[in-house]
Amino acid sequence: MNDMDDFIYSQYLVNYPKKREFEELFHAYQSPAQRDTYVNDTAMAAFYMLTRGMSIMGVMDKIIRENQDVFNDVESVVDFGGGPGTFLFALSKFKTLNKYTNVEWSGAFIDILNALVEKYLSSSIPQLHVDTISCSYLGMESKDIPKNDLSVFSYTLCEYDNSLVGISDLVENSNTVLIIEPGTPLGFNNVIQARDKLIENGFSVIAPCTASNGFCPLRNSESDWCHFIARLDRSRIQKHLKKGVLGYEDEKYSYLLMSKSPTHSEGKRIISRPNITKHSVSFDVCSEKSGHIILTKKENKDKFKTVKKSIRGSLYSE
Repeated sequence: MNDMDDFIYSQYLVNYPKKREFEELFHAYQSPAQRDTYVNDTAMAAFYMLTRGMSIMGVMDKIIRENQDVFNDVESVVDFGGGPGTFLFALSKFKTLNKYTNVEWSGAFIDILNALVEKYLSSSIPQLHVDTISCSYLGMESKDIPKNDLSVFSYTLCEYDNSLVGISDLVENSNTVLIIEPGTPLGFNNVIQARDKLIENGFSVIAPCTASNGFCPLRNSESDWCHFIARLDRSRIQKHLKKGVLGYEDEKYSYLLMSKSPTHSEGKRIISRPNITKHSVSFDVCSEKSGHIILTKKENKDKFKTVKKSIRGSLYSE
């Protein structure tokens, strides 16, 4: 699927005249709670897929790689506000699904999804069943949602003020839940509120949290919030549409992966940018106590060599 951006551009955008609308949509998705992000034009949906969807797929790719044992067990997915199916195409790089249901009210996004499935997945994954529920997920009841292994909320909670009200009902038929939000204070706040609600309904955290009992060392911080960074390569077309100079971009994100089955994390999540000197490395970890770690080269040369390669989001094992 390396040529997906070329296919989308040639099919929908090469002769599209309303370039100003592209810019307006891009700015809207930089602050979705304050601007209208509804897309009802197929070319605009294609533009979204290239400028935002590919970046979001890169974030999904990173999360899936880091938790591949969890996603290997997923056979059916319900994607709430799944747009043009970014999660479907991200996961299909790693495993084969049996059923993917996209709860999406934009017919333009559904058109893009269907075209991309036909182009890239229909022949290679003939057993895959792709279904669409054409509505907003807000207000849906559990009886309207098929039983599934995984529910996904990717960059959708940030679009509505009341998106968290019914989340417990939406995931009632799910074994696992993945939430991804922009790596902003607002995105992190949505993630932490969703975590509280899901813990009340019997879910346990798989990632990124490694503190126990629902504790969060950054919950009340005035200077930081739990977020991570994915460095993503830009294609020629993405650079053109985003008017970019660099061949890469850094996508900040917050996320949450939870399950109805109890889990145990091997290590502590690094939640700050490591401070690395010639003789020591120090960082904060997601822990209910002893949250700041200082490791010196003198005390453990081999471990120091390994840990100094860590980044925010890595797991640290004592």
